[in-house]
Amino acid sequence: MPSIPDLPPNTTLAGRSVLITGSNVGLGYASALLALQLGASPVYLAVRTVSKGEVARESLLADPVVRKKNPEAVVKVYALDMATWDGVTSFASKFIADRKAAGEGLDVAILNAGIINMSYELAPTGNEAVLQVNHLSTALLALLLLPLLESSTNPQHTARLMIVSSGMHLKASLKACPPDNINYLASLNDKKTFGLGPDRYSLSKLLIIFFLRELCKRVSSDKVIINNVCPGMIKTDLNRNTPWYLTPVVWALQAVSSNPIEKGADEYIDAVTNVGKESHGLWYQYMKLTPYSKFVTGPEGERTQTRIWNETMQVLEKVVPGVGANI
Repeated sequence: MPSIPDLPPNTTLAGRSVLITGSNVGLGYASALLALQLGASPVYLAVRTVSKGEVARESLLADPVVRKKNPEAVVKVYALDMATWDGVTSFASKFIADRKAAGEGLDVAILNAGIINMSYELAPTGNEAVLQVNHLSTALLALLLLPLLESSTNPQHTARLMIVSSGMHLKASLKACPPDNINYLASLNDKKTFGLGPDRYSLSKLLIIFFLRELCKRVSSDKVIINNVCPGMIKTDLNRNTPWYLTPVVWALQAVSSNPIEKGADEYIDAVTNVGKESHGLWYQYMKLTPYSKFVTGPEGERTQTRIWNETMQVLEKVVPGVGANI
C-alpha cells in the first residue's frame, strides 16, 4: 500500500466552517481534529448518536494543539442517521435553518459516513443498507447541502463538497450498462444480488462516483468544487461488522499495509484546501488526482452513469419533491 505524503506545511482552514459526517470516530474524527488544528471554526459533527458526538466534541476541544492554536474554536453536534430518509432530511432542515438564523454559511462539507456489511440487511427505508447509506442517502444529502454551499462561495473562497469514495470501485461487479427492462437500483434490494460484503461496498462506491460525475456536469466549479477521495487502507473501525473469524485477517492486513489514520485525515483536508477547480468531478488518492477505471470513463460507463443518475433522481424526488431543482 503506497504511503500518503505529508500535508503541505502552509495548509490552513483559518476562518472556514467545516461539516463532517460520521465524525465521532475514525477518519471523520481525525479529520475534524485536523481541521480544528488548522484553524477551522465552527466545525460541525454530524453523527448518528448525539451523546457520542458530545464526547467527541469534548475530546476535540481538549486537544493541546487545538487549545493552543484555535482556542476560540466552536464545535457543534448534530444528529444524522444515514440509514433513514427522515434522518437525512431532518438533519438537513435543522442544519440549514440554524445557519440561516445565525447568518452563517458553510465553506466545506465532507461526506464521510459510510458502512460495509458482511451480510445482507435492509435499512428502514426498505432499501439494502449499504446501498442506502453509501449511495442514496449520500446523494440526497449532497443535493440538500448544495444551495447553502453555493451561497457561501465568494471571491476569496469557493465552497467545497467532498464525498468519500474508494479505490474498490475499480473492482465493482457492475461492468456494463444494466438492461433497459429492469430498474437497476431497485434490483439491488433483492437479497440474491448482494453477494459478498466487500462486493456490495465496492458497488456502492461506484454508484456514488457515477452520481458525483453527473452532478458535476450540472454544478459549475465556480459555484462549488466537488470531488471525491479514496483514503486507501487506513487503520479505522470501518470493518467493525467483520465476522469474528475474519477479524484477525483484517487486523493483520491493516498492520502490514495500512496508513495511520492521521495520514487519511491529511488526504481529506488536502482535497478541500490545496486542490482547486482542476479536481472538480475527479478522484483524489494519495494526494494526487487519479484516473477512474476505463469502464467509468468509457462509452459504456457514460451510458451507465446516465442510467444511475436518472434512477437515483427518481428515488430522491419521491423523498424530497423538487430536490433536483437545486441544480
